[in-house]
Amino acid sequence: MKKWFRYLLGALLCTILWGMTVCAEGADKGVIALGADLSAEQKASVLSMMGVSEEELSGYTVITITNQDEHKYLDSYVDPSVIGTRALSSVMVTPAEEGHGVVVTTQNINYCTTGMYRNALLTAGVENADIMVVGPTQISGTAGLIGAIKAYEQVSGEPISDEILDTAMNELVTTGELVTKSASDEEVEALIAYIKAKLAAGELENEDDIRKAIKEGEEKFGVSLDDSEEQQIVDFMLKIKKLGLDPNMLLDQAADLYDKFGDELLNKATEENFFSGLGKIMDSIAGFFKGLFQ
Repeated sequence: MKKWFRYLLGALLCTILWGMTVCAEGADKGVIALGADLSAEQKASVLSMMGVSEEELSGYTVITITNQDEHKYLDSYVDPSVIGTRALSSVMVTPAEEGHGVVVTTQNINYCTTGMYRNALLTAGVENADIMVVGPTQISGTAGLIGAIKAYEQVSGEPISDEILDTAMNELVTTGELVTKSASDEEVEALIAYIKAKLAAGELENEDDIRKAIKEGEEKFGVSLDDSEEQQIVDFMLKIKKLGLDPNMLLDQAADLYDKFGDELLNKATEENFFSGLGKIMDSIAGFFKGLFQ
């Protein structure tokens, strides 16, 4: 084989291997779900907030979320006129290492808090990912959960059923309504996490048990709900119970509670057996905090 041909073959092989590496790196960057009705200017604005240029976009898996998708999953919980006729919410999901948890940030989202997204995403089984929800201008962001879950499907390679997505949407919208009407976002997020913890511990066998837990949570977190609001929580907790709940997600939610309420909440958890009946889960939470905050 002539020397020049060996050089050419070697260069070609290096080019192919380099290209495969670049493709693999691009695939690892994550998934971007763009609202299907973004104008060119809005798309540029959204990508800028995500820190991604048009040229870099080719390194991501890109999917679109349509207004039809939004109505499919939101019409049961939000007046269709509120959803409108354009899909604008956009999401970037970046996979993270084991133990990273679910970290949510938002820009131009004026209704859904990061905690509301995070709790609903955990319900949907999302784990170990950085998730950014962005609007081109100030928007509610309820449809952003659809984009986040659809993008996570691409990252994980595992489909998330419509039943699970519906339950997560139910939780997100109900939590948002409670924040608007009844209490602060921190109080409502803590209330929901508390009830979900008791559900995961096997304490809530029926609707009456859930109502009792709601009353306990109202007292602990200073939240006052009317009958219809309590029923909303009962309804989506029954859905979560039907789906089955991974107790490991409680570590993430307990960490959130600590971050929001500080030593007072941790002391309360210890002194009053706040997570009563959680057994090994409570031990895991205690160990988690001990390692994190020593």
